[in-house]
Amino acid sequence: RIVRSFEAAAGPAQRGDGAHLDDAADTHAGAQGTTVDVETTRTSQLASPFSAPYRTRTAALWATWFGVNFAYYGAFLWIPTFLVATGFPVAKSFGFTLVITIAQLPGYAVAAVCVEKIGRRPTLALFLAGSTVSALLFGQATSETTIMAAGCALSFFNLGAWGALYAITPEIYPTLMRAGGAGGATAFGRIASIVAPLVVPWVFTHHGEGWTFGVIAAAFAVATLAALALPERRGQALD
Repeated sequence: RIVRSFEAAAGPAQRGDGAHLDDAADTHAGAQGTTVDVETTRTSQLASPFSAPYRTRTAALWATWFGVNFAYYGAFLWIPTFLVATGFPVAKSFGFTLVITIAQLPGYAVAAVCVEKIGRRPTLALFLAGSTVSALLFGQATSETTIMAAGCALSFFNLGAWGALYAITPEIYPTLMRAGGAGGATAFGRIASIVAPLVVPWVFTHHGEGWTFGVIAAAFAVATLAALALPERRGQALD
């Protein structure tokens, strides 16, 4: 509606396309062939992210953001330190970390395709499940080959999950609630990004690498289950 008001103010001549606003102004729908699911403005004006219509999705979104932040910052800030502690030279540990980090790029790319092909929620849940398994494997890896393979898989799936999470988050609330709803979830996730770098080294010191990545895998698993409770809005018009 806001864009249409801009177009109306400019007029067809300034827009330069010679088209009439009436061709599209009366249509409030998504792309051709999609299902329209518009949440009313009146409802969104009165509601908060924790009101009855949105309570479940808000709790699921907050849990997902918390789990993803905890696992990501708990793992990737400390991977070089973990590798050095298990006997690898500093230079080699940073070399491993560089290769593992590069694996994030194809993770983002694959997730970007999947969110449109199979949907936001399935993509997010799939990549989080892959992150769970990868974290468990990394915690048990001992050789250079298994460390590199499990680390790259963890990086691939974890960053793909981030991409899907950023795609689904703003779509699950109506326009008047979108900034507050998405901002609240990301802010709650930042708590985990503060807590994880403090908790993870304590677990590593007292219980070893297996337990450490078991905790990280548990965070991913919680996020996976929470993601399944999020609404799927692919192909639907947003109000």
